[in-house]
Amino acid sequence: MAVNFYTFGSIISSLQESFAKSGVCFTVDHAPAPRNSLLLKQGKTDGELFRIPDYQNTIGDAAIMVPEPIIEGYGLLVTKSESVLDEDLANIQGMAVGRGVVWQNYVSLPEAGVSEVGDYTSLMTMLRTGRVSAVLIDNVNFTQLKLPKENLFAKRVTPKLQAHLFLHARHTSLLPEINKAIRVWRAEYSLENGDF
Repeated sequence: MAVNFYTFGSIISSLQESFAKSGVCFTVDHAPAPRNSLLLKQGKTDGELFRIPDYQNTIGDAAIMVPEPIIEGYGLLVTKSESVLDEDLANIQGMAVGRGVVWQNYVSLPEAGVSEVGDYTSLMTMLRTGRVSAVLIDNVNFTQLKLPKENLFAKRVTPKLQAHLFLHARHTSLLPEINKAIRVWRAEYSLENGDF
């Protein structure tokens, strides 16, 4: 399986345990999102973790989405200044905004000042050091990357999103048992994401 972000480490290890109980083992390779998509299309990887349903438009017939979502959450705009959260995203001009490369495509942002960054750890560092004024990040990663007592402000900018596993089409026969393994994992593994 391929995954874009390192911050899902605890989720991935727990998923691997649940899958192993179901008789399905997997290892994880980390690579930038565009490379993961290319590898999946070429059949050089067996699947990709943590993709929203619209990813089907990108991957086409090369992969199928496992129906049971792995995680659910929200897209957030996170800043160091609460006043930025009062702005309409479409009206923010000249503000440097860091963003990832998946669901963020659907959030309306001004063209000027938007930087696409491949991993959330770097985005959060850029926010902390003032290199960007705000970041677009999901609440799961934000909860994992926010430092204790860190004074940051967050606002939901998407409806609830689901992140799924996409399997290469050659593994269609594994779909029922993988779907069940994810369902069992979700029943046992509780994410504390915070409420925004």
